[in-house]
Amino acid sequence: MRRIRLLLVASASVLALSGSALAASLRTTASPTNSALPTIGGTDRSGQTLTATSGTWAGTTPISYAYQWQRCNSSGSSCATIGGATNQNYVASSSDVGMTIRVEVSASNSDGSNQALSAPTGTVAALGTAPASTKQPDPSGKAEDGHTVTVDNGSWTGSKPITFSYQWQSCIAGGACTDIASATGKRYLIVTSQVGSALRAVVTATNSAGKTSTFSNLTAVVGSKSTSPLNTSVPVISGSLLVGHTLQASTGVWTGLGTTGFGYQWTRCNTNGTSCASISGATGQSYGVGQVDLGNALRVDVTATNSTGTTSASSAASVIAANLTLSARLSAVLRANWEVNRPKGTSSRAAGRFTGKLSGKTLRWRLTFSRLSGRPSSAGLYKGLRGATGEAFKTLCRRCYSASHGTLTLTASQLDAIVRGGAYVNIRTARNPRGEIRGQLNRVG
Repeated sequence: MRRIRLLLVASASVLALSGSALAASLRTTASPTNSALPTIGGTDRSGQTLTATSGTWAGTTPISYAYQWQRCNSSGSSCATIGGATNQNYVASSSDVGMTIRVEVSASNSDGSNQALSAPTGTVAALGTAPASTKQPDPSGKAEDGHTVTVDNGSWTGSKPITFSYQWQSCIAGGACTDIASATGKRYLIVTSQVGSALRAVVTATNSAGKTSTFSNLTAVVGSKSTSPLNTSVPVISGSLLVGHTLQASTGVWTGLGTTGFGYQWTRCNTNGTSCASISGATGQSYGVGQVDLGNALRVDVTATNSTGTTSASSAASVIAANLTLSARLSAVLRANWEVNRPKGTSSRAAGRFTGKLSGKTLRWRLTFSRLSGRPSSAGLYKGLRGATGEAFKTLCRRCYSASHGTLTLTASQLDAIVRGGAYVNIRTARNPRGEIRGQLNRVG
């Protein structure tokens, strides 16, 4: 019985020893291995603090970290250990200016240690200087209720980059200024409570070395909200109410703050001043009376404008005398090279001459020509300026002979075109049905 018991005890001891050895043999051991390099945060400037991260490591825990900062050349190579720089933080010094910085992280555990290097920083800049104002900021915009004023930054020295912030203030006579609540933008929309005060902005410049504030210049004293211009006396037309003369419009009399200018529109009406229609292009302060105005009345509309709006006022209508008899002498020299469409088969010596005498609405005319490509198929008067093609309004002759002549009766609009230089003579031939020689009508007397 005793012998059996001893064997059992021995067997238990052997089993316990075998389990301990087995556990020891199964325990996994690993020194630290890096999977993400250390990084450096902070500003690359002398006097600024740089902070290293340890990076990411795997291995038996716990893992401890040690740091060693290094100074490298501007390209990040030729690195050397910085004496005493063994903390997670490092303050860049003047010795680092123009160089780059990197950090070596040593990770250690019970199974060993390994090292990893960060990427180098950018080139370390010299110690920064706080912003200093060299030109006072200026506000712009109309100092009036309902308008927006804007302040510029002025001019500054100091390390770049520089950022700016703003605080608008209301200033009373005597110079006492107080902040306007929530008015912290570059622009400020003026409210009614600021009427009677001047405004200024506090501009604060900030960089890595500090911040500095300065006041802008003052705006003008804020005025009340303006209204559209008000006419107190209508415009007046002056000048001779005859064809060929120039009429002048006055602005009339207006009240209203900040009037910036006047616009004009001449209109043609019937003789009692009604049924008026705008005259195209007649938007100046003066107007030249034409034949088309005979027997009608003219009126001018004047529009005054300020920052708030526009207001218009009309003059009385003035009748243009219908019994005026217009007398004028006309002349035109015709050449092939004055045609808009280049003639074909035409001598460079092809030419013509038109003369006319105008009396009222009657035109007596004479036309001569020579060296054409053939006998004219037609000759006529056309509306149009030099270099432009227009529509025919009177036929002078068909199958014309040189030294043709005749008499025409013209309408008011045709007379107006002729005396204003807006008509030409054109001779057509079979070879050049769109025109062989042409000349602009000119008034010569």
